[in-house]
Amino acid sequence: MKNQINISILILWFNQLFGLVGLIFIDFNLFSSLSPYSLLLTFFMVIAINNNINLKNFSYLFLIMIVSMSAEIIGVNYGVFFGSYYYGENLGIKVLGVPIIIGLNWVFLTVSCGNISYYFFKNKLIYSIFFGSFLMLLFDIAIEPQSDRLNFWFFKDENLNYNYVTWFILGLVNQYIYLNFNSRKNILFSFHTYFSIILFFIILNISF
Repeated sequence: MKNQINISILILWFNQLFGLVGLIFIDFNLFSSLSPYSLLLTFFMVIAINNNINLKNFSYLFLIMIVSMSAEIIGVNYGVFFGSYYYGENLGIKVLGVPIIIGLNWVFLTVSCGNISYYFFKNKLIYSIFFGSFLMLLFDIAIEPQSDRLNFWFFKDENLNYNYVTWFILGLVNQYIYLNFNSRKNILFSFHTYFSIILFFIILNISF
């Protein structure tokens, strides 16, 4: 298991470095169009390392995806929750205007942030839920400056307050589900997952 985690961490960082080099130095449009594959790889690694292969664990992760996708679909089609926005073409196949990869992204982000917060607040569930949601919000704040450039999503207004409030609330819901019902948590890989992606977008924001 330890070797599997170490190899996965190397793949994770290579994935981020490959994307950064491609976006900054080679072809921005080409490499931004590869984003769904990068996110899908991250999703599978996070799930494989952090979950026992059984129906119970997967049912909770599926619940997180359904809750998140439902909020996104309502948001995209009715302009509530996150504000008025729509998704671009670089995140792949959509269901009712929302890319499937967005639902998977909510899952692996919930798992990674939940594991990090659990590390700091093992015996205080409420603190762990709130801190995990806060980490998820920071993730969104890091991505937003590049979201339209990457053709991920576009807001029709400049006020992102609704978006940030909804991210935090939805983060609370997802963290509650995950931290209450999933027992296997790999802290090391979660740290690498979260901070490699945050660093990716920090560098991208500086570069553009």
